[in-house]
Amino acid sequence: MNLKPFQRSSVIKLSRVKSTGLIFIFCLQSFLPTWAQNSGEDQQKVWIYLDGSQLNNEDLVPLDFQQRTLNRLSKKSSVTSNNLSDVIPGDHIRSQIDQYVNEIVFYSRSLKAYSAFINPSNTDNIKNLPFVKEVVPVKIYHRPTYPEPITRLEKSPGSSDFYGSSYDQLQQLNIPAVHDSGYTGAGVRIAIIDAGFYKDHAAFQHIIDSGRLIAEWDFIFNDNNVQDEIAADTTSSAQSRHGTSVWSIVGGYVPDVQIGAAYGAEFLLAKSERIGSESILEEDLFVAAVEWADKNGADIISSSVAYRDFDYGVGDYQFEQLDGKTTNAAKVINWAFERGILPVICAGNEANNFPQDGGLLTPSDAYGALTVGAVNSDGQIAGFSSHGPSADGRIKPDLCALGVSVYVAMSTSPNSYAFGGGTSYSTPLIAGAAALLMEKFPALPPIKIIGLLKAKSNHSDTPSDRYGWGIPNVYRSMFEVDMAAVLNWEPDRKRIYALPNPAITGVTFAFRWTHVIPNEKQTYLKIYNLLGELVWSTDLSPQIAGIDEKIYWNLKNISGEIVPSGVYIVTVKDKHTTIRGKCLILH
Repeated sequence: MNLKPFQRSSVIKLSRVKSTGLIFIFCLQSFLPTWAQNSGEDQQKVWIYLDGSQLNNEDLVPLDFQQRTLNRLSKKSSVTSNNLSDVIPGDHIRSQIDQYVNEIVFYSRSLKAYSAFINPSNTDNIKNLPFVKEVVPVKIYHRPTYPEPITRLEKSPGSSDFYGSSYDQLQQLNIPAVHDSGYTGAGVRIAIIDAGFYKDHAAFQHIIDSGRLIAEWDFIFNDNNVQDEIAADTTSSAQSRHGTSVWSIVGGYVPDVQIGAAYGAEFLLAKSERIGSESILEEDLFVAAVEWADKNGADIISSSVAYRDFDYGVGDYQFEQLDGKTTNAAKVINWAFERGILPVICAGNEANNFPQDGGLLTPSDAYGALTVGAVNSDGQIAGFSSHGPSADGRIKPDLCALGVSVYVAMSTSPNSYAFGGGTSYSTPLIAGAAALLMEKFPALPPIKIIGLLKAKSNHSDTPSDRYGWGIPNVYRSMFEVDMAAVLNWEPDRKRIYALPNPAITGVTFAFRWTHVIPNEKQTYLKIYNLLGELVWSTDLSPQIAGIDEKIYWNLKNISGEIVPSGVYIVTVKDKHTTIRGKCLILH
């Protein structure tokens, strides 16, 4: 089953040549650069942001979603049936934009923006449309290709017969004990966003044969082939290699050779990054892939896509912008998180290249990202593993997993394997760990799954900017948390902390539970103005004991409008207890 995310106006295939930095269209036997039009004017890829206040209901068309997506959204009280994320502009809006663009790539529900190719001379015409807020370039990122894994086929010393050489990477998280308890990630849907996938590998045949590869999409060529498509500056093994390895870490299943962390899960595959002599990442394609995962019912997103520096003169992200909510990549990850998806994102391998700030990338800075760092087999942080704090002072990464000598499938043949490293390989291990917990606790939203993992990690009492909360013990997270006790409050936590206070663009409310009431929607956070009018609310059930609760409010009211400056009363209430706090909003 494949849900087509967008329809391009022509059948084209893109490839890139590093030496020129140009994007070329291959159409039959002609070679026409997409950055050059017949008129000789350069073409530019841009975001066209829409002003929601200028759109009427008749301008918007509702989308159809899979039932499992609707079920996931029903758990989120902040997502309503008339949410702008569930509609797209109709033909009336699109036709007005079409007259000034060369090609519309897709419409982003999270950013409320079109991605499109335009001639720069049409920028003002587009800006003058009454419903257009702004027009800005799409960021395009180049980086060296991933290093080749070391082909070392002997079993590692700690391997067991069933897990083969993948035993160490799973045992560090105590995942084999979870498998022994009957949990494999069954019923949980994981979307992997990467550079390509070799589906013919033996590690994936159990997924394909059982119908658990639910959907796939290539956002580079706009088709449903996530394997290699040979074009200039693209090698057959490189394009699919990284995604193949990542998928095998979480989903592989070849007894006595390699076992994935959540080999019983369902999968969505999204190809959004081109690999040639360098990797080329277009920010809008990553956004499109995340939104496609939402529409296809993803519970978890596992992405090893992260970046910071860009090309074509559009400007790099400065460290000050890595505050969890500024970059488009962070925005779409936060959007997915708010819609009940758990995004698991690699921290990056840039610590040595950015010693001044730790090399944190985006979207690993996002509020909604479960950011993953890399450790070695002794549990020591890998020197390359990017870390925070983020620009706004939050601890990143959140968790760590093995990122040195990880056993992975290779795309060179159906039975090839190797050892590789990087936070890219730590990430699917944590995604798999989260899937196991979701299978056990299907009613828990993402923030609670994160809390479970952190509560039983080896640095849970002393989180740091290098390790975060450390290496989780998934078995303990699953079986050693009191999920049936009555909700209560610690004496020293009977207050709500609002950070920052005053708030300008958003505020996080922090507090702690000691016990939980499972599966009962009787605990909530509500915000009132000084007139006693309800401004915003969110359900907090169920809770996890001993976890610092953090609820982010984007300063919008129930209708989606930014609230005015002033003092607001914050109330957290359960069946037995009420606590109150205040926050000051300044615009």
